[in-house]
Amino acid sequence: MQKILFANIGWMKRYRGHSNSDKIKGGGSYNPDDKHEAFNFQDVNGHCYGYVQPTKWSEIKIERIDSSCLKSDDYLDDVLVVWTATNPIEGGTFIVGWYKHARVYRTFQHDTKSKERNGYDYNIEAFSSDCTLLIEKERTMLVPRAKTSMNKGFMGQSNIWYADSDTKEIMCFRQTVIDYIENYVKPLTHKTKPNIDVDAKIAVEKAAVSAATTFYMKQGYNVISVEDENKGWDLEATKGKAFLRIEVKGLAGSQISVHISKNEYSKMKSSDNADYRLCVVTNALKYPEIWTFSYDSGIWVCEEDSDIELSFEEQVAAIAYVE
Repeated sequence: MQKILFANIGWMKRYRGHSNSDKIKGGGSYNPDDKHEAFNFQDVNGHCYGYVQPTKWSEIKIERIDSSCLKSDDYLDDVLVVWTATNPIEGGTFIVGWYKHARVYRTFQHDTKSKERNGYDYNIEAFSSDCTLLIEKERTMLVPRAKTSMNKGFMGQSNIWYADSDTKEIMCFRQTVIDYIENYVKPLTHKTKPNIDVDAKIAVEKAAVSAATTFYMKQGYNVISVEDENKGWDLEATKGKAFLRIEVKGLAGSQISVHISKNEYSKMKSSDNADYRLCVVTNALKYPEIWTFSYDSGIWVCEEDSDIELSFEEQVAAIAYVE
């Protein structure tokens, strides 16, 4: 039978550390900035290290996950760990993600090497390729709580639920969760690159710059073009003491996938990039839609929808020639 553990934590969008755009909600009375589960889906050298707080700082009873496990064993492998959290707006406990083939430790492990996780403790780990975090709109599977006699045996006040009751209701719910995870298909990423001719590309770029200029002017900025100066951005916008450097990318379609030049990329990665904006204009020729991305704690996050963040695929170019 599938070894499974339910672990309840605070609610976040990304679980990649504390940031202004992703503050943890719920998960106990401790200071939000001290909650270790904030790093549960941070990729650290191909691994994710998960934290869940057992009741009264006790241990995870791994023998309840697998009855063949001895009380002297320090950990248990190949466990499906299902992470849950309470929706801070709608209420209710929902599945937010999972680790497949995880190692569950009986007691906390002290992380003394990982700078990415602030050296926080953990008690569950898995390969990052086996870890799935659902975006907020996908978090729809409700986990019953044992607040009424009808839900007896389900998750209670403890953050750890072993789901080891042999009642029909619990066994059925276990299997429903397992089937859901096994049949889950991750949404496609926006990597399709449009194939358009040069004239059409120029038209898209002009339309995008025009749309971006209008967008910032409506916000009260004075906007000038520096497209011909090869600065690594196209527009400069000022409003009082505020100053923005804006790189504009236009797309004919709705899928967000743009080419970043070496010069532009270096400006985006520089230490003084707080005033840099990547402004992507989709459907530029028909119904322009603006998507602006700014840097926040190591991530380029969309200002219009903080659930959207950029991924980068670095490429190497070369010149081939015959001497």
